[in-house]
Amino acid sequence: MLKPFNLFNIPRHIKKIALRSKINKNKNGVEKGHIILQLINVLIVLALIAAIVYLNYVYRNRVLLISSISALGIIILLIIGGIYRRNKFNNYNTVSKLILKDDDDRILDEWDISNNVSCLIGKKTKSNEVNINLSKAVYASLVSREHAVINKANNKWYFEDIGSSNGSGIKRKGESNKFKVEEGKPYEVSSGDILYIANTKLYVK
Repeated sequence: MLKPFNLFNIPRHIKKIALRSKINKNKNGVEKGHIILQLINVLIVLALIAAIVYLNYVYRNRVLLISSISALGIIILLIIGGIYRRNKFNNYNTVSKLILKDDDDRILDEWDISNNVSCLIGKKTKSNEVNINLSKAVYASLVSREHAVINKANNKWYFEDIGSSNGSGIKRKGESNKFKVEEGKPYEVSSGDILYIANTKLYVK
């Protein structure tokens, strides 16, 4: 049964707007950071090319020209090497999937989040869109519609409960006990950790 005056539940709508704004802010921040880094690399190369053209025009010295071109080649190789190392590091350290399992350890659903920067965890309804939909979970009734978020910042992932009714927790890889997370506080998570959405377990891979 629908709750009366659900459309006029102002606090709920304000919370949803604030959450969407936070997710978009995280996404835009990461994208802007990548664009700025690429622009810096391009500007460095263009500045060096302009310097080589200028020096060759002024001095017309073959030795100087060859030295300048060699220096430019070395710098370009260093930039390419830096990009390669950064991508390789990210591939080894980033979280790529969230997996939902039942009590018998059978996979019910899984989500590839490798290309995401922010995911909303909860239950999908006609009026509520989420990235990680736990409606198939055994204990789905304990999961809030907007339960938690997992955000990526500086190539690390952070889990945060956003005011759920039944709380959230984390069990670290290699540890036997889980701990309850504080509402609104981000916790760094890594591959091998388990997220508890109320009683529902999400495996971080």
